Amino acid sequence: MTGIAQVWQQAADKWSELIAQVGDDQWSASTTCDGWTVRDLVDHTMHWQGQGGAILGAGTSAGDDWATIEPALGAALQDPSNLEGTAEQMGGMPKQQVAGFVIGDLLIHSWDLARSIGADETLPIEAVESTLMGLQRVPDQMLRSSNMFGPPVEVADDASPQDRLLAFVGRQP
Repeated sequence: MTGIAQVWQQAADKWSELIAQVGDDQWSASTTCDGWTVRDLVDHTMHWQGQGGAILGAGTSAGDDWATIEPALGAALQDPSNLEGTAEQMGGMPKQQVAGFVIGDLLIHSWDLARSIGADETLPIEAVESTLMGLQRVPDQMLRSSNMFGPPVEVADDASPQDRLLAFVGRQP
């Protein structure tokens, strides 16, 4: 089975691919996130990746740029000791779960970004399956009450894992 560091790297590679495609004229474009522009989406994602990286021993800060976050967080996730214990700044959440949320945030917002700029929306399948499995274990009131995700969207029983993930977090695949 692929570990947390490898799954995060798959999501990071997709984000890197997409962020490189944002054209100068696309930063003010609307996104799938109500009221957010592409700039807002990227800023939010960098805030959470930087904050998550700080919690997980990467030495990053909320709002650092991708060129700072990507290598630092990638390296931090390679060290299993950074995934031990709990994150007191997140109410005592296990650091393994923090890593899962960091991956999920990056992965889902990669899809949001791709859809918003007209790029390839295909997400790495291992990261999709791992994220969906992890999110399905989180109490619904935690996922939906803090404005993290909207209500789930109905999809066909035979929907792809990516479509099931997106629907689970309230996106219309």
